[in-house]
Amino acid sequence: MEWISPVSTALGAAIGVGATLFSDRLRWRREREDRALESRKQLYADYSAALSRIRTALNEAAHDQSLSGEERRQRVRELFLAPGAYELRHQLAILAPEAVITVSSRAFKILRDTRDSILEGAGAGSAEYAELEDAFDSAVAELRRVMRADLGVRDRLAG
Repeated sequence: MEWISPVSTALGAAIGVGATLFSDRLRWRREREDRALESRKQLYADYSAALSRIRTALNEAAHDQSLSGEERRQRVRELFLAPGAYELRHQLAILAPEAVITVSSRAFKILRDTRDSILEGAGAGSAEYAELEDAFDSAVAELRRVMRADLGVRDRLAG
């Protein structure tokens, strides 16, 4: 019976070490998931802000009739690139789930179509511009919905 004491001590130590390793692994996984969530949250905020800045800049360009044709085209191109949405799209492609990537691309492409429409001479009062603005509003509403779902944000109205 002299072996019971050392075996029970070794078994207790093994259980203690195993439980500690298991607990550390769970904590590591939880912290990793929290960091990934924070990264996506910041990326989504940055991308949404970039889209908003592009839209505002394009809207101002569509209303500005003081620039000549070539000056307007140059200005619109500069305004479209300035907020950094292209770079953020690459980050989204790596970090975001497919649903967010799909909807974010749709919103971006509508802004690109708006840019092209302005480059072709469309003004803020044109039917084409109004259609693109409405399409962008819908795309951004859907983008916010899928981003919120990915981040686990509950709908305020659902309770």
